[in-house]
Amino acid sequence: MKRRQFLAAPAISLLLPASGALNSIASAGEILEGSQRPANLEKFPQRLHQDFVTYRPGVEYFFLGNGDIHAILQYQPDRSGDLPMTYLGLTLMDAERFSRKWSTYFFLPERGFERTMLSVTTGGKGYGATPASVETVAWTQKEGVPVVVLQWKAGDLTVTEDLFVPSEGGYLIRQVRLQNTSAVAAECTLGLALTPNFAIFDDIGTDRNEGSVHGRGYTEVTLRCLDGKVETVGRYDLRVTLPTIGAGMEATARFVYSIRPGTAAMTARRLPAVWKKTVAYWAPKPVLRSGNATIDHLHAVARSGLKAQLARSGKRDSGYWMYNMEWVRDDVMMMQAMSMAGLHDEARSILEKILSKAVGPDGCAIESSRWSGYDYTELDQNGQILFAAWIYLCWTGDTGLIKKYWKQIVLAGDFPLLDVFRDAKSGLLRNKREFWERDDRLGVEDGFELVYQFWVAYGLEKGAAVARLLGDTAVAVRWEKESARLRQAMLNDPVYRFVEEGHLIKRRKRNGSWQKYFIPPNRNVPPAGSPLATVERPEGDPDSGSLYPIIYGMVDPRGEVGRNTIAHMEVLWDQRWDFGGYARYNTDSEPDPPGPWPIATMLVARAALEAGDHERVWRSLRWVEGVHGGLSGAWFERYGPSITPPAPPVCIVGWVWAEIELFMVHHLFGFRPDLQGIEIRPKLLAGVDTLATRFTIRGGGVEVEVVRGGVPGAMVSGTSTPLVDGAVRLPYPRKNAVTKVTVTLE
Repeated sequence: MKRRQFLAAPAISLLLPASGALNSIASAGEILEGSQRPANLEKFPQRLHQDFVTYRPGVEYFFLGNGDIHAILQYQPDRSGDLPMTYLGLTLMDAERFSRKWSTYFFLPERGFERTMLSVTTGGKGYGATPASVETVAWTQKEGVPVVVLQWKAGDLTVTEDLFVPSEGGYLIRQVRLQNTSAVAAECTLGLALTPNFAIFDDIGTDRNEGSVHGRGYTEVTLRCLDGKVETVGRYDLRVTLPTIGAGMEATARFVYSIRPGTAAMTARRLPAVWKKTVAYWAPKPVLRSGNATIDHLHAVARSGLKAQLARSGKRDSGYWMYNMEWVRDDVMMMQAMSMAGLHDEARSILEKILSKAVGPDGCAIESSRWSGYDYTELDQNGQILFAAWIYLCWTGDTGLIKKYWKQIVLAGDFPLLDVFRDAKSGLLRNKREFWERDDRLGVEDGFELVYQFWVAYGLEKGAAVARLLGDTAVAVRWEKESARLRQAMLNDPVYRFVEEGHLIKRRKRNGSWQKYFIPPNRNVPPAGSPLATVERPEGDPDSGSLYPIIYGMVDPRGEVGRNTIAHMEVLWDQRWDFGGYARYNTDSEPDPPGPWPIATMLVARAALEAGDHERVWRSLRWVEGVHGGLSGAWFERYGPSITPPAPPVCIVGWVWAEIELFMVHHLFGFRPDLQGIEIRPKLLAGVDTLATRFTIRGGGVEVEVVRGGVPGAMVSGTSTPLVDGAVRLPYPRKNAVTKVTVTLE
């Protein structure tokens, strides 16, 4: 059954939100005096503006953030269908406060984000950004700083809006540059409103003396303009008159949004220094250069997205406008990618938050901002905490943070080894909840999950290396033993190993049999009409989580089991839809509408690159770039609406940014530091002949260039060095020093 047929099923149609979630109320003339009810009132229901909807085909969200402020530009180029979202709309959030889309600063129940766009008046006519006038909506990097650029026409004026956030502070800068393309001088007036969300702000108005608009209530937001003649109009609007723009000349107006009480007003005098500081902040962060537009774009948007998502405190919403919760699993992926992206202070903040707030007194780790009990514990998270400590040490050398929280790290490492999880016969770790969070109500039987065994075994191995570095020999010995035991059981035990039909499998029951089907005890528990509720024997395999042992080298990606497992993932491509992408698992057992997941698609790309399967890699990367969300670099968790209720609305998950960064650094560049030094094991994709970037690591730098053609080998700071099994090793650079490495591949 194709996805469009699934969504058309009567059982689902009543549950999905109407595509025209609109504002349509009875006009004043239709409302009668007194208690008389107009006969046609039901034709004009009062509903939220369509911008309330988070997911709609074609929509893009450009995320900007610096730890203090989130700014999101909504772009809906697809104008088909009933009442599309606002074409271009802007909203803000405090980075320390999770929200839904309707509780962001500029959402209005009646008008959505319609009041946030710039207007330009010239030659007696007013103009705005419309599908007919817009030429560009895209990311660019100006002096290394991520900037969203809007370019559109207003008569004879070309309007270019640059949106960026400084390296710190609750500010969004909206710089407007107007170029006069005509042969005569032009007069120009700009209009911009601040109409804040009435649910958050009740003191709203203008300050004529300082030329600003403010909203005050539970928090504060202000709009100012630093250039031109600034006037306030009514309750919400700024009007800015610029000097006459000569033929072929330009004029600029800089608008500044600020949030939070006590945030100092930005001034024209301060702004150049703020920009200079922002350029300096981004300068050491790696920028990948491959000459391939797809690879360079994906890396650039992952780089900016990783920074945009994180609050100064280390908080991050695992699902913007969707979950409003945190997972250790997601956080570790982000922290790993941040380390690679040169965001080391940010990596520290997120790791410290995990260790200080997300590990309970017995070592349990929170998921979805809570703990669900032993039977439903996501055991992979404990292994990932140990891995996080290791990867952070590799990139930063910061033993102080690890020593500070060593007690919590040991608790986290020992927690999965409790008797309540350990099966006495197999030695494997059991529970009633799988990696993607289905449980026994949805057909998950008490048993063993491959992903849990892998991450605990892998985490214990890395945690043991950290323990030896810190001199905790007892912990190191214990974890090395447990890691080896788990690895042996999951890959080699004649009864319990996670291999069937020549490929890795997802789950075994307590008796060792393959749990091939996920049959809910009560078919009324899954949402009505979902595959899990309707398919007679819902299969669980293949599952993209089964790729982790291949991705991290525990299973040979080029061996028979590795190759078969990757090939088995083809079941998930276009399984019940026709626009590409991999599902997270076999959608026969899906309690949501079936659709592709960018996370799963990137997991396939990572494993396929290790296996040398370039065709599958390119198909995955091009799908991620080409699906909506790929332009802005803000990908939905999956593609297609939720069954609402009971599921939350589908929206943006930052995990995809991490998967892209991991693909680029760990796999494509093969840049893999450990506790002793750095291994570089690059893999050039077919059609890509060069890679170059500069990594920041342990206070120094490593410039890496990978080229195709010639005798395989490496030059390390001018010294010829052979490749050993396709890799070169080097020591860490000295602080403030740069090591230059060129690797030549056939």
